[in-house]
Amino acid sequence: MTREQNAAALAGAIRKLSAEGELAEDEPPRVVATFNSYAGMLEAIRARVHELQVNGERLDEYVGLPRGYYSKVAGARPIRRLGMTSFAPILNGLGLKCQFIEDPVGTERLKSRVPPRNASYVRTMPAAAGILFTARMLKRIRRLGGKARMAGLTPEQRSELGRKAAAARWQKGAS
Repeated sequence: MTREQNAAALAGAIRKLSAEGELAEDEPPRVVATFNSYAGMLEAIRARVHELQVNGERLDEYVGLPRGYYSKVAGARPIRRLGMTSFAPILNGLGLKCQFIEDPVGTERLKSRVPPRNASYVRTMPAAAGILFTARMLKRIRRLGGKARMAGLTPEQRSELGRKAAAARWQKGAS
């Protein structure tokens, strides 16, 4: 079979499976698998490939990955991991989508063990704000920070810092 024939056969198998299982308007989508670990996700992907009766190399060609990549990622002894580059093509090729569903037991366990964050420390900034820090603005921030620091020092501490700064300036000019 040529590459185009393999891709067409796989696309036909996916269309056939989706046509057989067409949903009514009020019917929720079919849950193919439930997992909470990477190993569970790989098992779900293997089960889907088995369900579609697709050869791994044909799947690779269909989704546009290098030949044998599926076997390296989801074979019996995987030597590669499903990553940012290969995750979407494999799921899309198998006609799958990810959906995160809250586990009420796990959420309650988390809430009972971890105290909520202090909202006064949370800084939110809309992404559209796009504040640009210019050299002039940074200079102003530094100046204000220095004034605030000096306001918290005693007169003796300020005098000592002034002496050190003057000595550093004289050293700089001598060289």
